[in-house]
Amino acid sequence: MRKTIYVLLALTLIMTGCATGAAPQKEPVAAQDQKLSPSMDPNVPKLCALTFDDGPDAVMTPKVLDKLEKYNVPATFFLIGRKVNDQTKAVMERQVKLGCEFGNHSWSESDMAKMTAEQVRESVDKTDAAIKKFTGRTPKFFRPPNLSTSAMMYGAISRPFCEGVLGYDWDQKTTAESRAKSVLMGMSDGAIILLHDQQPAPHPTPEALDIIIPELKKRGYTFVTLSELFKQKGADPGSKKNQMWKFVK
Repeated sequence: MRKTIYVLLALTLIMTGCATGAAPQKEPVAAQDQKLSPSMDPNVPKLCALTFDDGPDAVMTPKVLDKLEKYNVPATFFLIGRKVNDQTKAVMERQVKLGCEFGNHSWSESDMAKMTAEQVRESVDKTDAAIKKFTGRTPKFFRPPNLSTSAMMYGAISRPFCEGVLGYDWDQKTTAESRAKSVLMGMSDGAIILLHDQQPAPHPTPEALDIIIPELKKRGYTFVTLSELFKQKGADPGSKKNQMWKFVK
């Protein structure tokens, strides 16, 4: 009898331990799903620079400027030298007023990789002079037409080359939504965003900005000019040799 009682007590203790023991806790699936990557987390401060190519244009560029003014963000405009003139002077004055910056995008959009070093330097120098004349600013950065480069170009142009996260907005078939999606999918802290303020119609990049800017602000991004991006990141723009900047880390 005494042995039977001991057996019953032992079984009771074992069953009680199983019932009250703390089981390892698994994180709920919903909580796992809610985790954000660093590029999506609004609590992690991030920087990016909007840049636009192929302007200035008296009709199209103001549509981009309207969006920048609406959301109170600056941008950097890579200008074509032959388009910098009295007809676009008011546009550039507005860009300056909005705190925007200017970059050099060559004189005529021709493929500079096929030019001589002398022709390349002439294209850049003429564009610099035109921008300086109408804005009082000297470009600090260069973006080659169609992102075409060569060893000769890197040797002939003594300033940082910049590319960027592409919106593919030179393709007239792309919608505002698809342009925005391309940019948003390629984003991370320090990104340079490459869009166009001047392309053949239809050109829904201004409408794409209504998607891109609010979404990136929601993700915790602050918009700055290219110069400010390098400054705040503590990066030397001239530290990359024979290659283009896409992200500033």
